[in-house]
Amino acid sequence: MSIRNSANNKNKIRSVILIFGMMLLLAGCSDDEKTYNLLEDGVEFEMVSQLSGTCWLCASSCAMSTGNQLNHGGNIVLDQYELLDEIYSDDKDEGVFLATGVDKKKLGGLAISVVNQLSRGFGNGLVLDDSIDANEWTDDEIKMGIREHGALYVGIPDSKIGRYDGVVTMNYPDAEPGEFDHSIAVIGWDDDFPKENFMTQASKNGAWITYNSNYPGEYYYVSYDTPFDRLYDTPCFMSVTDEYSQVLSYDCGHWMTDPVSTGDETTTANFFTGKGKLAAVGTYVLANDTDLNIQIMTPDRKECLYSQKYHADLKGYHVFKLDTPMDVRAYVIAVTYSTGAPVEGESMVYDSTARIDVVSEMGQSYILVDDEWLDMSEETTWDKLGCVTNNACIRALYIE
Repeated sequence: MSIRNSANNKNKIRSVILIFGMMLLLAGCSDDEKTYNLLEDGVEFEMVSQLSGTCWLCASSCAMSTGNQLNHGGNIVLDQYELLDEIYSDDKDEGVFLATGVDKKKLGGLAISVVNQLSRGFGNGLVLDDSIDANEWTDDEIKMGIREHGALYVGIPDSKIGRYDGVVTMNYPDAEPGEFDHSIAVIGWDDDFPKENFMTQASKNGAWITYNSNYPGEYYYVSYDTPFDRLYDTPCFMSVTDEYSQVLSYDCGHWMTDPVSTGDETTTANFFTGKGKLAAVGTYVLANDTDLNIQIMTPDRKECLYSQKYHADLKGYHVFKLDTPMDVRAYVIAVTYSTGAPVEGESMVYDSTARIDVVSEMGQSYILVDDEWLDMSEETTWDKLGCVTNNACIRALYIE
């Protein structure tokens, strides 16, 4: 089960390895599979204490840092202060903005805010290049995901905690959808962890080993009975890289719940200007098992200069590398999706503490409808599609 597949041998090999690993795990081939911990298996991450309400950033940092080590062999440190300032900055035209007087350190946040903002590039030459939606994954799939992609970000209801035999534990089998107030990072598991070691006794032995920024000096054990897939903040893996020098984009992220569809295939496009070497295209995949076709076209969208097909097994935000980087100046990136296209949607008031502002201009994003390219910023396009679209979620990534 590969996470990001292009038509190259490297990713095909990774797919075979991951599928083989899943087969071994499901077969229970050795006692070593009964317990595992990223941080005791050579992956480095400093478990720090959160700053007021920054648990979501601590968990995100753990996911991205460990993902970077496993996917890219790096050792990147992500500071929660810097992430907070990046996401909740007022020095931008669109994105998440806080109401007057709201303390951003206490507010909290969501994984989607991290993905939307940081996939556009952040910090000193870093960019989020993968986020994998692990909602509704089985326990065995999560275990293989941790081994392959690092820590799993997840939101939990943190009220059902206890301390037994010197460790902090939680079991909440009856959690309702949307019932969460805290974020943690799952870094491993212990199938033999006693079911009695929870304030609410579990139905079976076994627990997830997690990093909880409320208890940074120790591991936090969450029973297998706790349903990650029913919680509001989508469980996800994340990875960052420093291999790209620049990211061009117009959208502030995928905030719409549903993809925009024009039929069996949906094609959107962005016009970009930027001299350099185009090496990859970033976009959101909104369903498992999605086929994509990425084309680099002339500014008038009449001639295709480069075309490459991809297949994404799992939904999330992914960066798709071009087999051959291109020297570009003014060009169009068109992406055809087999399961609907991601667009940023419209401005909205999220709640009394925050709003999402969306800005688009004519000539930036287009959608192909009945063989005609329609500007996605125009209301006539919205009327034809039956929804407000604004910009297409397509990013251009350059290398030096």
